[in-house]
Amino acid sequence: MRPKHVLVDLKGQARSFFRIKSNLFWVFAFPLLLIVIFGAIFSNMGSEAVTLNVQNLDEGPGSQQMLAALNETGMVKLKFISPSTDLDQYVKDNSLAYVMVIPANYSSNLASNVTATVELRLDETVSTSGTVFNAVNGVVNAMNLYMAGGDQYIVIEVGSIVQKRFTFLDFFVPGIIGLTIMTTCVFNVQGTISRFRANGIFRKLATTPMTPFEWLLSRILWHLFISFLTLAVIMGFGMLIFGMSMSVNLVVVLMIIAGSAMFSALGMIVARFVKNEETASMAANAITFPMMFLSGTFFQLEMMPSYLQQIAKVLPLTYMSQGLRDAMVYDNLADAYFNLAVVAVIGVIFVIVAVLITKWEEE
Repeated sequence: MRPKHVLVDLKGQARSFFRIKSNLFWVFAFPLLLIVIFGAIFSNMGSEAVTLNVQNLDEGPGSQQMLAALNETGMVKLKFISPSTDLDQYVKDNSLAYVMVIPANYSSNLASNVTATVELRLDETVSTSGTVFNAVNGVVNAMNLYMAGGDQYIVIEVGSIVQKRFTFLDFFVPGIIGLTIMTTCVFNVQGTISRFRANGIFRKLATTPMTPFEWLLSRILWHLFISFLTLAVIMGFGMLIFGMSMSVNLVVVLMIIAGSAMFSALGMIVARFVKNEETASMAANAITFPMMFLSGTFFQLEMMPSYLQQIAKVLPLTYMSQGLRDAMVYDNLADAYFNLAVVAVIGVIFVIVAVLITKWEEE
């Protein structure tokens, strides 16, 4: 063995490795990015107060004592619903995951030494439902112990906040559909533009009547075809293998159209500003990875610290994933149309920007 030969080859590998900038991203930046994102998500889990919606139908002192005790736990932040509000409709319109109802006879029952009930409706697929139950259950147990040495003067009636039973996969799959559309559109368009630029194809396109808008439109239409294929495969697999309950309606179709246009245009914008092929790929990764983990694709937004929830509100994938869930799973068309409108507006802006900044001659 000749160590000199091995050393020469090692130097060649090192030069080759560091010459490819994407290697630096995947080997060094990507693990650190994952640590930062997951650390931010999970480091404060459990320390953030969960918002608990309460409809208090009781006007006596007993309910006020219960609410004051809940506030003191620091586990929940109370938000009150008017007693005159139709609770079922309010829950549906606001996509609530948990709500507590204090009945009108709560204080009078306590005063008469009759068992008083507190109704707690939960969506068990939401991980923070456990926090809400523990907070209410802890307060009820403490009040029972204080009043009667542990006898059940106050009882929690736990029910489901949803009429249909959902699983984590029902939450997960619409997010995966949105994520797949994002990555397919952004990376395909960015990669195509980078290759076309390197091979001089754009200079040839400049001699044709085709405009940047027409070129982008053809990419959007192709990605629409791929997106609907993705939707069919994922839904078919989920229903056949896991028995998932989902539906495809007009909102879902419009959301996929708007999302495909939005992310295709985003890929075009990235490739326009970052012209080196490897650097453009890194830029696309830097944009899509935070959206992948902070837009509620894998984790419910309620699990994350409040400052990350605020960041999620400015990420386009958040509205696409939540809109697909509202339309496909929860049947909450009001919120679905709102999310669709947000995606459509962002999509129009991205398309306009992509077309305006793209000049074949400059490519």
